[in-house]
Amino acid sequence: MSELHNTSNAANIRQKLLATVSAFVLIASIPETALAADRDRPTIWVEGGWHFESVAGDADPFLPPLDASTRASGFPSLAAIENELGRTYGAEGSISFHPHGSDWVFTASARYGRSQTTRHLINQKTIIGPQLKQTTFQSGGLVAVPVTPTFPAYATHNIKNYESHAIADFQVGKDVGIGLFGHGTDTVISFGARYAQMNAKSKGNSFADPVATFEQGEFVFGPIHKYYIRALHHASAAVMERTDSLHALGPSLSMKNTTGLLGTVDDGQVALDWGVNAALLFGRQKAKTTHHSSVRDYGGPSGTAVQAVHTYTPVNRTRSRMVTVPNVGGFAALSFRFPNAKLSAGYRADFFFGAKDSGFETRSTTDVGFHGPYATISIGLGG
Repeated sequence: MSELHNTSNAANIRQKLLATVSAFVLIASIPETALAADRDRPTIWVEGGWHFESVAGDADPFLPPLDASTRASGFPSLAAIENELGRTYGAEGSISFHPHGSDWVFTASARYGRSQTTRHLINQKTIIGPQLKQTTFQSGGLVAVPVTPTFPAYATHNIKNYESHAIADFQVGKDVGIGLFGHGTDTVISFGARYAQMNAKSKGNSFADPVATFEQGEFVFGPIHKYYIRALHHASAAVMERTDSLHALGPSLSMKNTTGLLGTVDDGQVALDWGVNAALLFGRQKAKTTHHSSVRDYGGPSGTAVQAVHTYTPVNRTRSRMVTVPNVGGFAALSFRFPNAKLSAGYRADFFFGAKDSGFETRSTTDVGFHGPYATISIGLGG
């Protein structure tokens, strides 16, 4: 009985020793495995991409003379197209350095976008007046006949808008490995500097003769009465041009997270990328506005004689001041990644508060935003 007990104890001791040795071997192998994986990881990532974004941030409208009469007559105002701007298109790129054996990431990135839009509004209509009398020569004599007068009213507006912007980031980040959605996530918190440059320009003109009234006129030559119709109308002309810009630099903070959804990186993984960013930019905001306008009053027996010309004082204003511009943004994308490559497509938004001097006569500020889809491809180098 004693021999059986000793044999059992020896077996238990051997099992414990084997388990202990196995644990030490496993623990000892983890750093080697991690180091091997780290050695296989690329140290440099180069990324390039394309974006197609909308621009938010309208300028104060310029209203030419007779704008109220133009709208009251059913014609569109110049303001209807003054801020129209198509989507910006542009490129972006970045380069990141992730040293072996380190959780730190050093990144430099930039993106550029531009848009140019031309709009024309040409509207015409015929104004029909009341029936009046007009003297004509018929059958060898002057005869007063009933006539319904008409007038070709019109409103023509043209505008050309241009916008461009560039945003550059220089950041140092640390992979904190928070794992917000559980296992298989990477989270990098970065700090650094952001530079933003924005330029916009608009140039337009407006010509309108939207309203006409008709009056009965009469010449008396003794027994002879000659009737005519007078058309009273007012034609306006206006030309405007404006430019504004922002150049600003400041500290930035961002967080980016990648969560694997399907598969592994070695075999090709579908992942969710998302992130948020914030910055406080300090820089100079500039604006320049010019416009000049005139109105001509027409009348006389034919309605084509200029009765008066009203010329408005030309305006030429330039403004410049130092500003502080808060900036917040974020993105979400789906990516397909391998050990040395990654494809991503998603949606991004960046908003800059008070970035634009949108005033025409006096200074006022408007928030500027860029938002839209983007796609990138990344290549890993080194190992």
